[in-house]
Amino acid sequence: MKKKYNVNRRKELQAINQQISGIKSTLHKIEDSMTEIKDNREKVESILHEIQGYVSEAKDNREKLENIIAELAEVKQHLAKKSNRQPRKRRNKGETEVQTEVKTSKKDGFLGDLLGNMDFAQIMNLLQSPLVQSMLKNFL
Repeated sequence: MKKKYNVNRRKELQAINQQISGIKSTLHKIEDSMTEIKDNREKVESILHEIQGYVSEAKDNREKLENIIAELAEVKQHLAKKSNRQPRKRRNKGETEVQTEVKTSKKDGFLGDLLGNMDFAQIMNLLQSPLVQSMLKNFL
C-alpha cells in the first residue's frame, strides 16, 4: 500500500509542478505585457507633451497675428484720415473688387508712397491665406 501511496503522491506532485510552471509562464507573460504597456504609456505622455507645446505655440502665433492685423487696421485708418476719406467697408466675396487710389504728397515719404498704392482688402485676404500664415509663423 505504501508503494501505491507513493505513486499517487508522485503523480499529484507532478501535476502540481506542471500547474506551477504554467502559472510562472503566465506571470512572465503578464510581466512582459506590463513592461510594454509602461513603455507605450511613456511614449503617449511624451507625444501629449509635444502636442501641448504645439498648441501653446499656435496660441502665441495667433496672438501675434491678431496684433499684426490690429496694427494694419490702425495704418489703414491713419492713411484714410490723411487722404480725407473714410475707410472702405469690407466687400462680400460676390462683389467686384474696386481699386481705390490714395493720393500722397511728397511729405508722406517712402512709407506713405508704398502704403498709398496698396489695397488693404487684398492685404487682409493675403494674411488669411495658409501660405502667408505659414510664412509669418516661420518669421515670428
